[in-house]
Amino acid sequence: MSTVSEVVQRARAAFNAGKTRPLQCRVQQLEGLRRLIREREKDLVGALAADLRKNEWTAYYEEIVYVLEEIDYTIKKLPEWAADEPVEKTPQTQQDESYIHSEPLGVVLIIGAWNYPFSLTIQPMVGAIAAGNAVVLKPSELSENTASLLATILPQYLDKDLYPVISGGVPETTEVLKERFDHILYTGSTGVGKIVMTAAAKHLTPVTLGLGGKNPCYVDKGCDLDVACRRIAWGKFMNSGQVCAAPDYILCDPSIQNQIVEKLTKSLKEFYGEDAKKSRDYGRIINSLHFQRVMGLMEGQKVAYGGTGDAATRYIAPTILVDVDPQSPVMQAEVFGPIMPIVCVHSLEDAIQFISQREKPLALYVFSLNDKVIKKMIAETSSGGVTANDVIVHVTVPSLPYGGVGSSGMGSYHGRKSFETFSHRRSCLVRPLLNEEALRARYPPSPAKMPRH
Repeated sequence: MSTVSEVVQRARAAFNAGKTRPLQCRVQQLEGLRRLIREREKDLVGALAADLRKNEWTAYYEEIVYVLEEIDYTIKKLPEWAADEPVEKTPQTQQDESYIHSEPLGVVLIIGAWNYPFSLTIQPMVGAIAAGNAVVLKPSELSENTASLLATILPQYLDKDLYPVISGGVPETTEVLKERFDHILYTGSTGVGKIVMTAAAKHLTPVTLGLGGKNPCYVDKGCDLDVACRRIAWGKFMNSGQVCAAPDYILCDPSIQNQIVEKLTKSLKEFYGEDAKKSRDYGRIINSLHFQRVMGLMEGQKVAYGGTGDAATRYIAPTILVDVDPQSPVMQAEVFGPIMPIVCVHSLEDAIQFISQREKPLALYVFSLNDKVIKKMIAETSSGGVTANDVIVHVTVPSLPYGGVGSSGMGSYHGRKSFETFSHRRSCLVRPLLNEEALRARYPPSPAKMPRH
């Protein structure tokens, strides 16, 4: 068994040998990744079912399809992204060639997350490969089936020196973080994000951090509550609420709280039946530690729907809480589970103030028929991304960079942004060895008198 240090050294040696420089080599590796997905889809689906009880449909449409789309889009656009980009010249540089040249950073580390253990590990890797880097991959040990599958199959389809997988838990992650990388991308909690950034600082390594946050969802009085609640219920309860971009809590006027409960409940019954435990579309909590944590958030709360759980199968019923006190524990940390707290506010201004007084979230959602409400919400708050009149959808668009701000993270990726995140955009000026006469004024000795302007 190679040590972590040897694995990283081997990746650096492979990178230094210039293997990834030709675009054709990068495209071949991306095609290998695409082939892996097509040929091993059944295995991937099986691993996701074992880790999070995702069925074939949810595994494909909530994880796998986005990675395939990212690969196709990247292969198509790569020649355009990698081309030197000419820039505007100054009067003094008219005869020169000025351009930005994208070069790979070197060896990058990608630390995946357990809630979407395939897409959140492999999707950023697509951009890192496209930009010409070697990539050390560290899948989350909590989604152990997916992690061990990736460790087994990736070397069968990709260059195993350039793209090694490191397995293991906290000790292995601690070891890998001692190594020097040229960039680290981490997806997960704010707490671990701080550990990653501290380790990166020792080597002056830049980081991209995709962290969580309590994503607000403001529902305006006048909007179509049937449609709004169906969309909110879909985004909140997919993957049993274990989605970093899910709406975390609802803000609404007290006069519509009961209607929201009633319409969310109606949607939940349509989606998962009277007992979500029996639904093949409803997930499970990743482990018993998280099960206990999420169940604990309901203590002392007013449960309008759900509220039950089964420790043996790590099932928590879709749950709605009403009249939630903003100071209660469920409103402090990200829920990351199937509990929807509803907090009452008396106006749009109150909602904006409520959101602005808290840490900046990864996503923000607003439902309204009034465009002015939507524009005001966007203008007067801050979040990683926004979707209006739906949830999560901004994350699925390759041309919209995905990332957080403040405590919900830094940097972003997806589509072209991934290529840029994993590239150094190098400023280049190429000057001819001619026209020396025109440069005379810059050389000493300087004139005794300043020229008049």
